[in-house]
Formats: sequence, structure tokens, C-alpha cells
Amino acid sequence: MLLFLALLVAIYMEMNYTVVPLNKSLTQQVVNARSDQINDWFTQRIGEIDMLASLASDHKWSRDELLQEIRKLEAKKGEEYESIRVVDAQAHSWSEKDQPFSILNRPYYQRMMDTKASYVVSNPIFSKANGVEIVVILYKVSPAVDDEVVYIAAAVSIEKVKEIAHDISLYDRSGQLLIDCRALSSESPSEPMTQQASRNEGISTFEAPIDSVHGWKLVLEVPNSELSLAVVKTQRTALLVGILIGGVFIVLFMLLASSVIRPIQSLRRVMKNVQSGDKNVRADESRTDEIGDLGRSFNEMLVQMYRSEQEKKEIELRLVHEQIKPHFLYNTLDTIQWMARDYGADNVVEMVEALSTYFRLGLGAGSPYISLEQELYHVESYLHIQCVRYEEILDYELHCEEDLLEHKVIRFMLQPLVENAIYHGIKPLGDQKCTISISAQKEERQAVIRVENDGAMIPADKLEQINQALIEDKYDSSATGFGLYSVNHRIRLAYGEAYGLSVSSSDGITRMIIAIPLEGEWNGDVEDRNR
Repeated sequence: MLLFLALLVAIYMEMNYTVVPLNKSLTQQVVNARSDQINDWFTQRIGEIDMLASLASDHKWSRDELLQEIRKLEAKKGEEYESIRVVDAQAHSWSEKDQPFSILNRPYYQRMMDTKASYVVSNPIFSKANGVEIVVILYKVSPAVDDEVVYIAAAVSIEKVKEIAHDISLYDRSGQLLIDCRALSSESPSEPMTQQASRNEGISTFEAPIDSVHGWKLVLEVPNSELSLAVVKTQRTALLVGILIGGVFIVLFMLLASSVIRPIQSLRRVMKNVQSGDKNVRADESRTDEIGDLGRSFNEMLVQMYRSEQEKKEIELRLVHEQIKPHFLYNTLDTIQWMARDYGADNVVEMVEALSTYFRLGLGAGSPYISLEQELYHVESYLHIQCVRYEEILDYELHCEEDLLEHKVIRFMLQPLVENAIYHGIKPLGDQKCTISISAQKEERQAVIRVENDGAMIPADKLEQINQALIEDKYDSSATGFGLYSVNHRIRLAYGEAYGLSVSSSDGITRMIIAIPLEGEWNGDVEDRNR
């Protein structure tokens, strides 16, 4: 709307500066053309009278002879002339039709006496013979024939002049023939300047002189409102177009509100309902536009979020089911250890001590992060117990760079991998003795922990299925056990998706490789991760 208003103002100003002056110029040209037509008409009449005067002077016509020639001209030009008379030296006007009369006191005769012009044209006067408005062209016969033939006085009707002037019909206005009163102040006093000023306010005057008649001019008065009529019409048209455009914009805005704003408000209400705890609400997915895409993405996000919450609950539930109440277990193990010591069963004492250490480290409360040294101690306790159980088929070895012993890792990270190696890699081989090797070293900006065994190899298709499940971080019982998934999932939650667990099996060695960031490369401290 602001752009439209600016356009309307620009159109108004431009048309005021261009259209109105152009209209004035065209109007002046029309007035000039009409003035030329009137001037031509007078010129023709003056030429005809001049021809009579020249013939009378050349042929020394008497008054009667000249009147005879005048009768012939009146017969040809009766429509143009009301009468043509001969004036003698005593200012008597003669005609064949009526008695002579004196024009001595007529203004046009006085003006002829005061000027050296060859002719004068009187002001408009009413003819007593037929009551029409006429002007008298008083033409001097030079050289005069005698005292009886001095002037020719031709009375011509000015209806033709008015007809030409009234042909002007621009802007529903008509031209009018005026007399220059300033030149004839003795006949018609000038209009006061104050009245002229008041009359001309809001009116444009166009004038053109009639050259053949001294003091005459053609005047066309046009109200300024008429000259700017085109501007007003254009403004009205622009206003109507603006109203139409505004109506279209309103309709489009309503459609926009219906197709965009309302769906967004609906999606916002769904989000608020989800925020308040309603897990059954879903966004509308029926739309095929961007709002529909946004609703589908929001629904997928809800599904993933609820799935993650469910998985978390299941993991917590499984952990609870897999745990034993620590205090009862520790007290029982202590009792067994005391009883074995009383009977001198040192092997039993050693095994119970290892089991107690294993449970204390694995089930201990507090931070989910422990040092790598404690994690290795924990898994070594587990391996010690398993070696007693599977003495003939199991052996183990531990290697760790000293700089990594204090490095913080998540609790209970290695035992599920060792357990997986025993039950899926070593036990299926029967009596063949195998070794589990655990090593930890720095590689570039990571700490890499490998759990290797030389037991049964993993088939290629099974290996690919395991790694794909680990990459996607999805629990698939047909691909990975809960232990591998739990270790990989907790590493990703703690350190990010760039880290985790991978499995390889080649050259008689199956490797489960853990990659975690060094403490200098890990953004955030243990407590932040814990929260």
C-alpha cells in the first residue's frame, strides 16, 4: 500500500508538470488557429472593399456608378454584407435603397479622422434595419474621385465571426469575441483590476490577436480544474486500481493465513501439548507442502525421542535385573572368604577375593567414570575368576601405556567384551587353549583399547551385520548381544558419535576395538557428562 501511495503521488506530480502544461499548449494552438480563421475572414472582406475603392479611383466613378457596382457585389455576397454605402466629404452615408444619414459623430468615423490608416473597423453595433449585430468597415478611397466619393462604408454581420469563435469547444467551454477596452476607453470603460483579479482566480486565459482588426482578440477562458481533468481522471483510475489491488491483497492475506499461519499455529499447539507431557498427540501429516514436511519431521523426532526413552528405560531395567544388591553380596563373599581361610583353602580365598574385588568395582556407586587403571583392575579380576574356571583353555595378558592409566573411561566397559570373547570365541573351540590380550595405547588424538582373542573367527556376513548395527547404534539381538550394544551405546552417549566400538576378524585374531578421545580432546568434564 505504501508503494501504491508513492506511485500515486509520483503520477500526480508528473502529470501536473507535464500533462497540464501540454494541455495549455494545445489549447493555445487551437485558439491561435481560430484567430487565424477570423483574421482570414476579415481580410477577405477588406480585400473586396479595397477592390471597389481601387476601381472607383481608377475609373473616376461617380457616386451613382459606384453604387451600381456595390449592388452587384451585394448580389454576390449578400450573406456576408448587411449593406455597403458611399460616404461623401460631409460624412453623409448614401445608398440606393434609403435616404442618406450623417456618420459625423460615429466613433469609427472620428477614429478614421484621427488616424492615417486606410481603413478602420467599428465596434459591434446593432443594425436598426434588421436588428443583427454588425461591424462597419470604413475604407478610404484614395485618391478620392470627388467630394461625393470619399469613403466606402461596408456593414458586415459578425455572425460568421461568432460561428468561428464558438467552434472552440475544448473542455466544454466556448470562445468569445471581445473588444480590447484598453484601446477604446472612451467607448467602454475598463473593468476594475480588483474585479478582474477576482474573476480570473482559478481560470486560465488563452488569447490570440486578430491582426486585421486593430484591438480585437480572441479569448478562451478555461477553469484550471478542467485543464487538470486528465490528472483527476488518472488519479481516480489509480485509486480504483489501488482499491482493487488492496482487495486482492486482503484475499491473498486471508488465504496465506489459512494455508500457512493456521497450520503453524496448529503445529505450535501440538508442540505445547507434547511439552505438557501428552505422548499420544501428533502433528498433521496430510499436507504436501513445507508445513507438512515440518509436521512429518516433528513426528519422526517424537518417535525417535520416545524410542530413546524406552530404550533407556529398558537398559536401566535390565541393569537393575542383572545387578545383585551390593551389601548382601559383599557380606556373603566376606563370610565365605573367612570360612575358607579357617579351613586353609587358599585357592578358594584367592578366588573369592577376586570375585569380591570384581563386584566392588563393577557395582560401586558414584561417578560413571573411573580411571583406566581401575577398569583394567576390574576386568583382570573377572579374568582371574574365569581362568580358574577355564584353566585348561583360557589365558590372558594386559598391556597399557603408563600415560593412559589415569585416563578417565566409562565404568564396566571392558568386561562385556571379555565375556563375549570367552563365550563366543574361545568356548566353541573345546579344549584348545586361547589367549585374551587387552592393550591400550595412544593413537593420534585418541585412546585405543583392543580386546583380542585367537579363538573362533567371525564369518564375514556376520561380521558385517555386527559392524552395521554398531554404526547405526541400534540393538539387534540377531546381530549383537546386549553387551556389545551397551558398550557401544554408552561410549557414544558419553563421547559423541565419532567414537565407539568396532569389530574385526582376520588372520586368526578377532579384535574388538574401542576408540575414545584423550582428555585434552574431550570437550566437557566428567561431571558435565554425568549430568
